[in-house]
Amino acid sequence: MIRLHFYLPLAVLLSLCLGCGDGGSSAADQPASPTSPAPAAAPTELPAYPSIDVARLEHLFDNATYLDATFYNLPISMNQSSLPQIRTTLGGIAADPAVMQAGCAPAGHIWFQIDGKNIEDADIYFQPGCTFYVWYEDGKPAYSNQMTEQGVNFYQSIVNSLQPQGG
Repeated sequence: MIRLHFYLPLAVLLSLCLGCGDGGSSAADQPASPTSPAPAAAPTELPAYPSIDVARLEHLFDNATYLDATFYNLPISMNQSSLPQIRTTLGGIAADPAVMQAGCAPAGHIWFQIDGKNIEDADIYFQPGCTFYVWYEDGKPAYSNQMTEQGVNFYQSIVNSLQPQGG
């Protein structure tokens, strides 16, 4: 299991806490790579879910003790057990609800715990044109949030770390 330690700027974390983001970055603003979002013409939208209540994310930001994520098609999982690490991951969640397009499939699932109890969980979507979270409530999809550019970079760094070095 690979333990990942990434620290993002404090400004991203503060914007999450205050609930006032710049709306995230658009796919057109992000550099093109195999897993970066690509602009889509006339997307076919799937059922829309509202953003998860910022108070729920703030509760995690202040109290989470563990994060666990599994990836369906990558040979790793991720866990974080320090609040600064967890806050960094939470900093990758935008305030805007996700725009879900046909063809998007979850890349993995993430769980946030407080003192051993699962508090929030979400599917992670990370593929071109699909970079967002779908949050669950009572075992069913209920909320969604776009990823920030920092969130996209975080998951891209995970993918990049799995590619062979050199050439």
